[in-house]
Amino acid sequence: MNTTNIFVVQLIPIQSETPHKLVGVYSTRELADAASERALEFYDTDRMQSTITILALDDLINGVDRYEL
Repeated sequence: MNTTNIFVVQLIPIQSETPHKLVGVYSTRELADAASERALEFYDTDRMQSTITILALDDLINGVDRYEL
């Protein structure tokens, strides 16, 4: 069984670790990168950064709950 990953894109102020805005959830890294770039076009890059978090869908990694690994 394969692992299905999701890519969560958020914008975060550089001065803080608190997420500012959820940009979206994407099926590929390429889509997440593109969404991140588009979202940052609206902000001063000296004040805002984006993060992409990769998560296993349903917490399953190769069919096994990630907490059992």
